Amino acid sequence: MSLARPLLATACAFVCALPLASPGADAERGRALYEQRCDSCHAESVHGRAKREANGFESLRGWVRRWSGNLGLKWSAEEIDDVSLYLNGRYYRFACPPDTCRKSGAAGGAPQFTAIGSTGAS
Repeated sequence: MSLARPLLATACAFVCALPLASPGADAERGRALYEQRCDSCHAESVHGRAKREANGFESLRGWVRRWSGNLGLKWSAEEIDDVSLYLNGRYYRFACPPDTCRKSGAAGGAPQFTAIGSTGAS
């Protein structure tokens, strides 16, 4: 038996196991990026203050883009959308553009996150 069949079968299994690309932002990737690059300075107090700078999803995305540039993070447009989606679902709950929030599956396009330390039970 030649090695061609087992190699082809392995390659097919590998390709089939890859996640399919889907449109919209990824809040979990946004959470990881935020926790890695922003969370040490931006505790919940930044997002929960009464006079927020962000007043809608586009404004929030603008702030994420601005700080990505200010800090030299060089985030891609997709990464900016991911972080914006995460922050929106975690703190803001602004109406979210369908092209950005398509993957969340939550009502209004905002992903639902449970507060830290919460069990999710009411």
